[in-house]
Amino acid sequence: MQTPLTSVDREQMLARIESAIHELETLRRQLLVPAITAGNLAEQLFGALGHGSWEEYDLNLDWARFGLS
Repeated sequence: MQTPLTSVDREQMLARIESAIHELETLRRQLLVPAITAGNLAEQLFGALGHGSWEEYDLNLDWARFGLS
């Protein structure tokens, strides 16, 4: 014979379920978002500024802009 659940037991079980759901949703979001690698991030940032290519980028000119060359 099963013992009846008290309201405290029920609330604790619901809290555990909510916690598990939250954790699973977080894991799901992490799996759906593509991993950002260092190279991928650099390409995304470079592409966000315009429509150029890496060959057009002049590292020395960029540093000269900040007076660090």
